[in-house]
Amino acid sequence: IIGGEPADILDFPWQVSILYFGKHLCGGSILSRWWILTAAHCFINKSKSGLEIIHGERRVGTKNLRMKVDKLITHPYFDSWFLDNDIALLLLKSPFKLDATKVPICLSEITDIDRWRNCWVTGWGITIPMRSVSPQLNKVNINLVKWEICSSLLTLFTKNMLCAGNSQEGKDACQGDSGGPLVCQKKDNQSIWYQLGIVSWGEGCGQKKKPGVYTKVSNYLLWIDTETTLSGRPYLHEPDSGYSLLQSPWAILLLYFVILLLTL
Repeated sequence: IIGGEPADILDFPWQVSILYFGKHLCGGSILSRWWILTAAHCFINKSKSGLEIIHGERRVGTKNLRMKVDKLITHPYFDSWFLDNDIALLLLKSPFKLDATKVPICLSEITDIDRWRNCWVTGWGITIPMRSVSPQLNKVNINLVKWEICSSLLTLFTKNMLCAGNSQEGKDACQGDSGGPLVCQKKDNQSIWYQLGIVSWGEGCGQKKKPGVYTKVSNYLLWIDTETTLSGRPYLHEPDSGYSLLQSPWAILLLYFVILLLTL
């Protein structure tokens, strides 16, 4: 995190660190007792066997309970070249015990950026470009930017991405923050936090007129519902856009297969 400040894990109790053979690899967020949401690009040329999840401690590297990963699911259409569909799910071997210090983040169907306020991105990534990762969890306050503006400022910006930055340059996510959550509150409900983005890529870190790029989580709610259900540990987001036809995971699966058949 560039241009941020130290964060207390109790203020961001869904944040986890993903380790690869004991070293910090990426950030992630708790979706449920069983599931971690993160970015697919973290796992290019990585095997599942080296992965562990740590929650808690403000400092990465302290002896915490390390959770083993049972299954790594990267999006089938993840493009490692353009970083489109940069989303992944990790199924834990044993579930988290959720409490006041370990809280799942909510997901939202709402895509209108004007409905959101108070957005933060967190991580243990580098705090000064070209240096090593931070032992301390950091946070930075950033603003969502309209898709059309992002598209004009950044090359290779797709409809599966959102971008966010700060009018002051030098405030951004950076290397080591990948996979971590961009969270906001609704203007009309300031008690619940929602994850809108997953740290994905950027042209440098914190450069002027180069907002950071995030995977747009709302585009993947059906994929998340489906993959978690197929794995036997269904996670179902709570509909919040005001219209909901599908409540049951089986209805969602049925719809998914119908869509699949139509695209064949």
